[in-house]
Amino acid sequence: MLAFDPQAHGLSMQNARLLGEAANIAYQSPETCQKWARDNGFGEDFDFFSNMGPKTDTNGFVAQNANTILVAFRGTNPRERIDWIIDFNALKDKGAFQGVQVHEGFFDALGAVWGHTFGGKQILPGRLLNRGNRAVWITGHSLGGALAELAAARAIVENGVPVQGVYTFGQPRVGNDAFAKKMETPLGARIFRFINNLDIVPRVPLYGMGYRHYGSEIFFNSKEQQEDLPATIEDLLTAIRLAATGINLTLLEEAAKLTLALVTDNNAVTKREFELLGNPKAVLAAGIASIADHSMENSYLPRLMAALGRAATTGQA
Repeated sequence: MLAFDPQAHGLSMQNARLLGEAANIAYQSPETCQKWARDNGFGEDFDFFSNMGPKTDTNGFVAQNANTILVAFRGTNPRERIDWIIDFNALKDKGAFQGVQVHEGFFDALGAVWGHTFGGKQILPGRLLNRGNRAVWITGHSLGGALAELAAARAIVENGVPVQGVYTFGQPRVGNDAFAKKMETPLGARIFRFINNLDIVPRVPLYGMGYRHYGSEIFFNSKEQQEDLPATIEDLLTAIRLAATGINLTLLEEAAKLTLALVTDNNAVTKREFELLGNPKAVLAAGIASIADHSMENSYLPRLMAALGRAATTGQA
C-alpha cells in the first residue's frame, strides 16, 4: 500500500506517487480501478463515472476512506489522435465559467459528467459536497489533468468545496490569463503540474493564443533531474523556456531581448512557439502513442518512482 498524507501542504512526492498511480489506473476497467482503490486504502466507497459520446470521452472514479476523497480522471486512449486539443483557438467565450475563458473541449468534457447522475446518484460534485471532514484530492493525466484542474476550479468557485491538492501529469493548458488570475489565490498553491522532458502536451494550446499555466511546475529533464518552479502564473519567458524543452541560457537571453516586442504581439509569440515545437498540431494529430515522454505508465511513473527514491534519501518525501 502506498503511503498518503491527506493534509499535506506543498509538494509531497509520496502523494505524487499515489496520485500518479491513480491517474494511470484510471485507464483500466471500473473493476480494476476499484481493486486498486481498495488495495491502497480507499475502500470505503467507490464510484466510476463515464460519459462517452461523439464529442466527449470522459471517464474516471471517486474513492474515499475516513480521511480523504480521491478523484481521478482518465486521459485519452493512446491509440487515438488528440482531437480534443488540436483546435488551439477553442477558448470558450466569457460566461462559460465565471466570466473567464477556458478551452471549449475541456469545459464540455467535464460538463459531460459534472452534475449528471451515474448509478442512481450524482457523483460530481455530489460526492464532494457530502465529503464530511475528508480532504479532497484530484488527479489526472493528459486530458485527465485538464479535467482535474477544471473540476477543482468548479468545486471551489461554484460549490464552495475546499480542495486540498491537485496533481496532474502531462496536462495541457486549460484557460486564459483571466482564468489563471481568478484561480491563482484559491487554488494556485495547491496545483502541482508534472512535465516529463519532451512531452509536447503540456506545451499546448499555445501561450501566444492566450492560454496560461498556473500553479507549481515539476519538470523532469533528459538527465532525469527534477526542477521545481514555485506556484506562479506563466509569463512569456517561462512559456518560451518550456517550448524549448529545458534550460537554455541562449534562448532565455533571446527571449529577454524579444519580450518588449512580443508581449503585445500574440502572433509573433505563436510563431516562435511553432518554431520551437515543430508543428504541434501535426504531432498531436499523429496520436499520443507517437509523442515522446507522454506515456503515464512508461514515462511519468518511472520518473515519479526515481524522484520519490531521491526524496526519501534526503528526508523530503
